Amino acid sequence: MSSTPPSRRELREQKAEHVGSKPRRRRTWPWVVGGVFLLLVVLAVAGGIIGKQVYDKAMSARGHLEAAMTGVQQVQKSVIAGDLDAAAKSSGVVSAQTSAAVTATKGWQWSFAEKLPVVGSNLSAVRTVAEVTDGLAKDVVRPAASVKLSDLNIAGGRIDPASITALSKTFDSVDAGIQKAITDLRKVDKAPLVGPVADGVTKLDTELTKLGPTMKTAREVLSVLPDALGAKGPRTYLLMFQGNSEARSLGGNAAQFLPITVDNGTITRGTVVSSSDFKRQGRPDPVTDLDPQAANIFGDKIGRYTPDFTMVPNLPDAVRILRAWWASDIGTNFDAVLSIDPVTLSYILEATGPVTLATGDQLTAQNAVPLLLNQVYVKYPTGLEQDAFFASAADTIFSAVTSGKASPVKLIQALFRASDEGRLLYVSNDPQQTKLVDNSRMSGIMPTTDKDQSVLGVYLNDNTGSKKSYYLDMKIDACRTDQIVKGTMTLTSSLTEDKAASLPPYIKGPYFAAGDISSYAVFYGPAGGSLSSITIDGQPAHILSQGEHLGRPAVKIEVFSHFADAHTVKVEFKAPGPGGPLTVWTTPMSRATPTTVEPTCK
Repeated sequence: MSSTPPSRRELREQKAEHVGSKPRRRRTWPWVVGGVFLLLVVLAVAGGIIGKQVYDKAMSARGHLEAAMTGVQQVQKSVIAGDLDAAAKSSGVVSAQTSAAVTATKGWQWSFAEKLPVVGSNLSAVRTVAEVTDGLAKDVVRPAASVKLSDLNIAGGRIDPASITALSKTFDSVDAGIQKAITDLRKVDKAPLVGPVADGVTKLDTELTKLGPTMKTAREVLSVLPDALGAKGPRTYLLMFQGNSEARSLGGNAAQFLPITVDNGTITRGTVVSSSDFKRQGRPDPVTDLDPQAANIFGDKIGRYTPDFTMVPNLPDAVRILRAWWASDIGTNFDAVLSIDPVTLSYILEATGPVTLATGDQLTAQNAVPLLLNQVYVKYPTGLEQDAFFASAADTIFSAVTSGKASPVKLIQALFRASDEGRLLYVSNDPQQTKLVDNSRMSGIMPTTDKDQSVLGVYLNDNTGSKKSYYLDMKIDACRTDQIVKGTMTLTSSLTEDKAASLPPYIKGPYFAAGDISSYAVFYGPAGGSLSSITIDGQPAHILSQGEHLGRPAVKIEVFSHFADAHTVKVEFKAPGPGGPLTVWTTPMSRATPTTVEPTCK
């Protein structure tokens, strides 16, 4: 049976479909010129030698921009490595290549071709991209190549505020260069451009625009750092250590505090204060007035016991309670509180390398969490021994950081990672510093509205009076529609019967059997919403308390674990209407909490 052979047009369409099915990676700067090549071929035929010359110029611009991109990558690597000579050399290469790209788009032939219909607007766009990248090379890449990340390092117990000020000016210059490039790109009329050229201009504009928030944050941080480092007078900070082995909403039992004074960049540490230094634990009345909504959910013990003020998932309010305890029993003052946990310390140790404590123990990035949260109670059975160990750990790691031992890049990466996980929290009495961390995880307080970011809060508080939260792991799944927010929390205990039998008193606690872990789980719904339902293991949960807190519905239940088992809590809240993308704020545990957020609920 015969069939009609496909026409050449059909064969071309089939080939186009085949080629189009392969994924292609598009690069931004050099490939803007790619879209005009076909038009240039037509021009070469129509205009003879002029078209050929313009085509060659476009190819030359493409080659120079491609080489410039390679140079930019080398600048980045050299700056991170601290090799300013190599960075400067690579910066010179970038500048030379972008200048050559601009030169390639000059001359009467190119100017003539820019006036032609269709082809002209595309060539004009190519020239603009070459000029913009040349400007970026001079105004962004070259200043960036002079950045000394070591200026952010602490050496000999000091960081120079003047170096930070100089670095801030460099970032101002870089930001101005980026903004100029964006302005110039947006002058290009993309309507008459062929697809690849228009796409390339858009992608370059998008990439530059993405730098905006990063540059804004960097400039703001650098602008307040000199004052924070005591450039205008001494500043006092309280470093608060939260122990995740006794879970609290903000992280854990805050049992250790290290005062730090910074005067014109010189850092001096004070004497470690432990929870045993607060004498009136279990006082009959709270140490200060409490937020009635918080007390309704968590009880007034948040103001009667120092281990419990971090139950409140609101760092400013928790620190307000701490200040009252501090004024009563310690008597000194502090300007800000920086809260970290042992997991954060493990990240910092990745930057400093291992440290050896006065006790002879070696802390590494790998053993810091199990040693600080669990093994210490086995190795050092008395409270005095434990306090000495924790004080030595805080002192030794602090010395490693302030001596300049830490890589500044790795240290910054460690702190950002901890901040993203809610393990690094900060509150200050300085309005500028407070504004910097507003609505971020670092602020320790959920946003008051869901307009830009919807939040589901899932917090865990130990009720056992033990260190057995170390054996718990959480997993959270969540979703949101305009009408509802749903969350599923699975809490798994790894505490086996054999392991429970060998627990020392400080881990086991005095109130529950060794294999039992009582945890209070508190769920916060969308701002302005209300609770619809809450179940545990498929059955209606017994609600211990509920109400409104932080402008959100909140509900507390008990999750009781007996040896190694798992329990699943499902909660649903009514939402008052559309909100931003859903995120989950949760208690940072001893290990990472896997979290899945779906854009809609099935």
